[in-house]
Amino acid sequence: MRHVLDTARVAFTYVGTVIGAGFASGQELVQFFVSYGTIGLAGLALCGVLFAWLGAYILQLGHTLRASGYHQVLHYACGRPAGLVLDNITAFFLFGGLTIMLAGAGAVCRDYFGLNYNTGLAAMALIVAMTVMTGMKGISLINVIVTPLLIISTVVIGVNSLIYHGVSPGLLAIPPLPGKQPAPNWLLAGLLYASYNLILGATVLAPLGAQVTSRQARLAGGVLGGMVLTLLGLFIVIVTMLHYPRILSYEVPMLYISEAQQGLSHYGYACMLIKAMYSTALASLYGCTSKFQSATGLAFLPSLLILTAVALAVSQLGFANLIGLLYPFFGYAALIFTVRLIWLSLRDSLWR
Repeated sequence: MRHVLDTARVAFTYVGTVIGAGFASGQELVQFFVSYGTIGLAGLALCGVLFAWLGAYILQLGHTLRASGYHQVLHYACGRPAGLVLDNITAFFLFGGLTIMLAGAGAVCRDYFGLNYNTGLAAMALIVAMTVMTGMKGISLINVIVTPLLIISTVVIGVNSLIYHGVSPGLLAIPPLPGKQPAPNWLLAGLLYASYNLILGATVLAPLGAQVTSRQARLAGGVLGGMVLTLLGLFIVIVTMLHYPRILSYEVPMLYISEAQQGLSHYGYACMLIKAMYSTALASLYGCTSKFQSATGLAFLPSLLILTAVALAVSQLGFANLIGLLYPFFGYAALIFTVRLIWLSLRDSLWR
């Protein structure tokens, strides 16, 4: 029973860390996969293999290295010089992730609850900052609660859309749209998407691996989490393809899809999406605050307040613009991490 609970805890934490608002909203998946047309599904399949394989391996590394944070895994995988550089880039990415979650909350509050954009930003920033003050226990609890609810709501909305439209080869045979693509081809887009999400996942998986004593639970939880992410991603991609090309003009595609359905499903999904933004923002703010604290020597609270204030200002750029700008950039920077993990997982006795 303990093994099953540990496996579930690992899987839900993994999914909750990666799924985020960009994933759950459909915006990331539209940019990185749907924009390449039907062949974009091959890029998603590649991501699925890497999520399951390398997610489990990061957990193993975290346990062996007794990792207290993601930096030990970065240094082990990339070597100290490259690891230090990537560590700093990761801190910047975590801050970027925070701004994206705040911008997403502002967009949802504006478009679906009739609130001012900046009111949504400020409310989310305040709640996130107050929760981060409670430490990692509060952050872990949020992931365990939010992730199953978000998965269920996504599946319900997707099933309703599939029932209405039906699925046929013709509906899924969509052309590529080069102007929306973050990389020259679907293969590189898939690698970029996997790379930045694996480092984001490592911020939680590395210390979590150190805490989970069962090797079987670590491996099973990592693989299960990767499979859930892939299946949920495939589900969202197929649903958004049914609404192509109209879906490309919306900042939050899944909310547009839910709004087209009968009843109040879009309000329910909007609430779930805000919770996903909340959980991702927690991990991002905690990680970049810890890094900022160690780099500047400031106490945790002043560091947290400074970063929250700066994130509020940067969030004015908007949700979709930030995803299109920051995620591909970090994906390129994180490619070395992914390539090194693939090599080490094949070579390292930890995997056997």
